Amino acid sequence: MSGPADELKTILQEHPAAPFLFVGSGFSRRYLGLGDWSGLLQHFCAPIKEFGYYSSRANGLMPEAASYMAQDFNEWWWSADVTADSREQFSGIVKGNADALKVEIAKYLKQYSLEKARKLEFGGEIAALTKITVDGVITTNWDFFLEEIFPDYKVFVGQEELLFANPQSIGEIYKIHGSASDPRSLILTAEDYAQFNDRNPYLAAKLVTIFVEHPILFFGYSITDPHIRALVSSIAKCLPQEKIDLFQKNLIFVQRTKGDEKPAIEKTTIQSGDFSVTMMVAKFSDFNEVYTALSAPKRKMPARVLRFFKEQLYELVHNPTGDENKIAVIDYEEIGSAKEVEFVIGVGVAQRQQDLGEKVEQHVQSVLAKKGYAGVLPDEVFVDCLQEESKFDAKDLLVSAYPGYARSNRTFIPVFRYLNAAGIVTQEDLSKSSFEGAKKIVQKLQKADYTLPSYATRYKNSFAGLTTQEIIEKSSDPIEALLMLPFQPSEDLDLKSLRQFLCDNAESFEQEPYRTAYRKAICLLDRLSYGF
Repeated sequence: MSGPADELKTILQEHPAAPFLFVGSGFSRRYLGLGDWSGLLQHFCAPIKEFGYYSSRANGLMPEAASYMAQDFNEWWWSADVTADSREQFSGIVKGNADALKVEIAKYLKQYSLEKARKLEFGGEIAALTKITVDGVITTNWDFFLEEIFPDYKVFVGQEELLFANPQSIGEIYKIHGSASDPRSLILTAEDYAQFNDRNPYLAAKLVTIFVEHPILFFGYSITDPHIRALVSSIAKCLPQEKIDLFQKNLIFVQRTKGDEKPAIEKTTIQSGDFSVTMMVAKFSDFNEVYTALSAPKRKMPARVLRFFKEQLYELVHNPTGDENKIAVIDYEEIGSAKEVEFVIGVGVAQRQQDLGEKVEQHVQSVLAKKGYAGVLPDEVFVDCLQEESKFDAKDLLVSAYPGYARSNRTFIPVFRYLNAAGIVTQEDLSKSSFEGAKKIVQKLQKADYTLPSYATRYKNSFAGLTTQEIIEKSSDPIEALLMLPFQPSEDLDLKSLRQFLCDNAESFEQEPYRTAYRKAICLLDRLSYGF
């Protein structure tokens, strides 16, 4: 007689698409040892008032408690001696009432990593989790655990970035409540949630195809979570009646059994306002069984490659006026180095699977355990890279901060300025050095494209042959100049003019996709100024 594990496996195998995971804070509590929401807030209450004060003032509502707490924390943060270093590093991004608290939360979360989690109680479950086959992950968590489990997946941070991007529903992670990589993106306070809920219908519309076409497995949430109920109901309301049944069959809430409760798969109904949704609840005492069910069948091609194909085909269809010769056939091992290709068909031997849990050298691990520059956020590195003189000690930054950047899904971050300052001026110097994080970042950047290919024709027709300053002056606004400058041949690019332009117009590029283009331009400046 088959049990719940076999039943779940059958449900998943009968579906034509691989599942999506919807992951909540319970996941991080179990595998990283993080506290719950109230525990996290309480951790930061020590220098102000007891958490009970804020909780009682907010009638137990965590977003409201966070709002009250953030006001007092902001006052303390700007005047306390112990936060002097934080103010020096992050004052440039602390612009709102809650930003100081978010910055400190982000720094705190950077202490938690996959490598540490493997050594904790549930290391066996984590090993099984790294082998599962899923098309993507939606999460409200802020930490980096999921990026490290799925290092090849593209990460979308925040509601806004997802709304204004073109996700491909494969090989992607949607951090809808923000990420510690961008402190200001965190959905923390009542005001944050109000803004988030205002956009919930737009987010629901963006996710509706995923919920209809994929099984959705919820992990780390209480089935009574009001925010999840509201989102699920918003998605259901986007659907015609004939799709509702299909939608409901795709929802699987994974929970742990309690006490003498036996593993089982059963149906339950959740209510949000005047709308109800029926979903399956899968109860297991051992999540290894769930991860085993999610591990079959295996992909014949990595998710990152499938996503690349789909994304490039999307761009080709939506930008049909580009060069006709931008279709190529290459081995998909070389994907990422094809700069001028808009759609790639990869043919080759199966890609060698890398150990997702590759261990960082013992020396780097010992350094990461220290304080110092381990808490420097990428945003601060981008700002620093544009200054005439760096405020960081290059060696300390490379040793303490860059291993963390390398473990993330990040490609673009300035690195050559700090390598140069540390005496690393050739590839051979880097190979002989102990800067393991920087080595990985440089390897990624060597294959990176600093342009947005869909604008290549625009540059060719209107800006080719102009100097850097002429491109800036001819552009209708800073955004157009930002998109055109990376196409200028490297040998013609005036680095002084580019640096001044990036410094003068930083505030024009705070929204995506221009924020990403701005970061690429800083990395281009860094490579041309200090690269090997």
